[in-house]
Amino acid sequence: MKKAAVLCLGLIFFACFMPVFGQASFNDALLPGLEAYAREDWATSIMLFKKAYTEKRAPEEESLFWLVMAQMSAGETRSALNDCNAFLAKYAGSEHGAEVAYQRGRALYLLDQNDEAIKQLYDFVKANPNHEKVSFALFWIAESLYGYKNYERAALFYKMIVDDYSASPKREASLYRLELIQQRQREEELLQLLKITHEESLKAAEEYEKKSRSYEQAIAAYQRRIFELENQLSK
Repeated sequence: MKKAAVLCLGLIFFACFMPVFGQASFNDALLPGLEAYAREDWATSIMLFKKAYTEKRAPEEESLFWLVMAQMSAGETRSALNDCNAFLAKYAGSEHGAEVAYQRGRALYLLDQNDEAIKQLYDFVKANPNHEKVSFALFWIAESLYGYKNYERAALFYKMIVDDYSASPKREASLYRLELIQQRQREEELLQLLKITHEESLKAAEEYEKKSRSYEQAIAAYQRRIFELENQLSK
C-alpha cells in the first residue's frame, strides 16, 4: 500500500513538473534537489543543486539554473544575482536563458538597484514578448518607477497589465496601485486648489488692508483740515 502511495506521489510530481523542468533536467543527480524544490524545502534544494554544480554531478547549465531558482525562492537574492550573471555569461543561448534574465531583473529590483532592474526587465520583455513572465516583468518595472515617485510613467505599465494581461496574478496589485496613484493625483489637485485659494485670500486681505490704510489716511487728512478751518474761524 505504501509503495503504491509513493509511486502515485512520484507520478504526480513528474506530471506537474515535467513541463517546467524539461527533459534535460531529469538527471539522476538533480532529482533529490528537484524533489526538495517541489516540497518548497529551499535550503535543502540549494545545498543539493550547489553540490551537483560544484562536483559536476549533472550538466552545469541545469544545476546552475535550478540553483538560481531555489535561491530566488529562498530570498537569497544576492547569491541568486551572482549566479544569474554567471549563467547568462556562460549559457546565453540556453532554453532557460529567458527565465534567468527575468530572475536577474527581479533580483536587481529586490536589491533596490532600480535603474538596472528597469533596463534588464525591459530588455527581457523586448526579447521575449510571449513569455509567461512578461506581465510580472512589467509589474516590477512599474514598481521601480513607483519607488522613484514617477507615478505617471508607473501608471502606464500598471494599466498595460490591467488591460492586456487580465489573467495575470499581478493584475489585482496593479489595480490597487492605479487607485493609489489616482488618489494621490486627487490629493495633489486639492492641495493645489487650496494653495490657490489661500494665495487669493492673502491677496484679498492685502488689498483690504491697503484700502483700509488709504481710508484711514484720508480721514486723518480730513480731520486735520477741519481742525485747521476751526482754528481759522476762531481767530
